Amino acid sequence: MSVAVQKTTGNGGRRPRYQELAEDLRAGIMRGDYPDPAHFPTENVLCARYGVSRFTVREALRSLQTDGLIQRKRGSGTVIQPAAARGGALHQPLSNVGEILQYARDTKYLFTTQGTTLLPKKLAGHIGANACGRWFHFRGLRMRESPSEPIALTDAYIHPDFAAAAREIRPNEDTIFRQLERLAAVKIATVTQDIQAVPASGLVAAELGIPRRSPCLRILRCYLDANGNILEISASYHPGSRFAYTMHIEVEK
Repeated sequence: MSVAVQKTTGNGGRRPRYQELAEDLRAGIMRGDYPDPAHFPTENVLCARYGVSRFTVREALRSLQTDGLIQRKRGSGTVIQPAAARGGALHQPLSNVGEILQYARDTKYLFTTQGTTLLPKKLAGHIGANACGRWFHFRGLRMRESPSEPIALTDAYIHPDFAAAAREIRPNEDTIFRQLERLAAVKIATVTQDIQAVPASGLVAAELGIPRRSPCLRILRCYLDANGNILEISASYHPGSRFAYTMHIEVEK
């Protein structure tokens, strides 16, 4: 039985099949679907299972190899790289909202409601005039099943205009921004990300169980509607040894 790989981009267009296949295989590796690293499915098996061409399979595997998830050797097939070879880090693809959602599905965000607050100065400076008012604040740890160490501390803030909807957001039901869309009848059209290496503050270090001033990736993520209005902003701190971003870039011909 073949497995259909048919996902769409945010604007309704089809993604290249090899990217869809790579995303599905990547998620399976992270979930532990292939317990024996030396027996990853062959190209022929993947072609039959997903109903795709050998070219599509090879491009998908090339993407996973670039991410550092697999190693391919002529004559000996494909093997999954051990976590140690990847630095023990979770590799998160960076291309579209679909991959953000996949990240959310593959991990768990254990957040609690912090009430309303002024937006922290660093975030307020990032978005300028839109920062006024009291924002609804959530804080929590992003976890994966194994290992049990947190991969991120995230503070998420909902714009004051949507305070009523924010009060109805519940843990473990869906991502915060998807719940906000449903509860406030809004649509997020764009997500921007600002990634910077920063030292862990005392609070961040304590929450993540790392030494103070350890290197972290800070990811500021803004969720905007079609008119450019900010609906949500979040700041996530990822320990450098537990998280890595990967990016696949097409070369123009």
